[in-house]
Amino acid sequence: MCKVKANDRGFTLLEMMLVLILLAGSGFYLLIKLPVNFEKQRLSLANTQLLEEVRDVRQAALAENIEYDVKFYYQAEDHHYQIFRQGKLMKNVYLKDGIKFFGSPGDNNGLLKFNALGRSMGTTITLTNSSGEHRSVIVAPVGMRIRAE
Repeated sequence: MCKVKANDRGFTLLEMMLVLILLAGSGFYLLIKLPVNFEKQRLSLANTQLLEEVRDVRQAALAENIEYDVKFYYQAEDHHYQIFRQGKLMKNVYLKDGIKFFGSPGDNNGLLKFNALGRSMGTTITLTNSSGEHRSVIVAPVGMRIRAE
């Protein structure tokens, strides 16, 4: 059995400084990288939500055999879009802070229409974040495929 002397317990000053420097470096790295990742995730979430909303509107137009519209407000302070069922407002969807429309989404002055056959004019709706990254929802005029890019 090994005896421990009174002077051999604990950590040296060098070991303590090394641990503190490693922790500070890790913290600094996370402090820089986390906000960028949050921006990307927020943009991705907004794009996925928009994709699902447009798909749901098209499916509802097909199922109910009536017209649905999605109106995009891209010039307003609070970028948002509204869903209409035969001209009656059904839902308001506001984009998260830092996310806005890029360019002019939708045709006919920001209006995307789905008729009883589920058809619409083809368009691309692009979202951007404060970092300048873009994500798009593409509505194809032929085959009515709706996809994200």
